[in-house]
Amino acid sequence: MAAILAGMTVTPVPLPPSWLVLAYLSVELDAHPAGVVVVGAAGAAAGRTLLAAWTRALGPRLMGRATRENVDYLAARLHGRRTTAGVAAVLALSPPPAGALYTAAGLLRVSLPLVGASCFVGRLVTYGLGVGLAGAFAGDAGDRLRDATGPWQAALGLAGVVIVLWLLGRIDWRAAVERRRLRLREQHPEQEPDAPERE
Repeated sequence: MAAILAGMTVTPVPLPPSWLVLAYLSVELDAHPAGVVVVGAAGAAAGRTLLAAWTRALGPRLMGRATRENVDYLAARLHGRRTTAGVAAVLALSPPPAGALYTAAGLLRVSLPLVGASCFVGRLVTYGLGVGLAGAFAGDAGDRLRDATGPWQAALGLAGVVIVLWLLGRIDWRAAVERRRLRLREQHPEQEPDAPERE
């Protein structure tokens, strides 16, 4: 069960809600609710930590210089004591699209232990509620899961991921933080990506 949740959460691509999958499995396997919640939360935390780790390593290589500098500025501002609790709270709550948030956490070099701990605590709550409610719809848990995996849901979820990551790179974070002006960063084609040096 932990492996299933880890496999679902290691990618930013939107999949069926993990709490619903866990609730369905708990009904089908007739497993102890507390054990299901803890194992599921551990699997999700492992998956999200791996997602943040591989996007931290791969992401900067796919960004142009100006975008990297913009994201690095925000990363530096998020590494202070005052912001750590806020980052942890956002990751724990994980409003949709959650995959995009954990991808952003990787790009912003958020501490991986913080990513894992925040996800684990947040999933303990959401999975606890989901598994607790599973008994109320035990007969139609499969139908609810199928309803959540339609093409429209997948398309909307993927669009949400793309928009969040696009905004992460395009918002001028220096202007937003220092001048309280929310605007899109000007793009300079000659700066993105880095042009090879001429000899």
